[in-house]
Amino acid sequence: YLAQNELIAHCQARGLEVTAYSPLGSSDRAWRDPEEPVLLKEPVVLALAEKHGRSPAQILLRWQVQRKVICIPKSVTPSRILENIRVFDFTFSPEEMKQLDALNKNLRFIVPMLTVDGKRVPRDAGHPLY
Repeated sequence: YLAQNELIAHCQARGLEVTAYSPLGSSDRAWRDPEEPVLLKEPVVLALAEKHGRSPAQILLRWQVQRKVICIPKSVTPSRILENIRVFDFTFSPEEMKQLDALNKNLRFIVPMLTVDGKRVPRDAGHPLY
């Protein structure tokens, strides 16, 4: 939900590699708002998973790989670790990439928090560009 296309293009144009933090959406994090959408359950992701015979996680990882974004998904389950690496033997058409690109909502899920005066606030709340 946070594609950051401009940032990625800027970095890649300057020879900088970009790494996706939490590329599967971290829907299992303890502080997740129950109203937040779940990336792994998006209809577009599910449809492409069925079409390609892949898991939703593989669809999301392949999308990042095809955008030349490094992915390091967290997993402690051997079967999921193996599944996550199996994204190099299929590709998406330009139309499929556009469908996945359209999921961007400029929505950041992983917001570093601090406790200030007993209240939880975003770490960067005081930054002028926040």
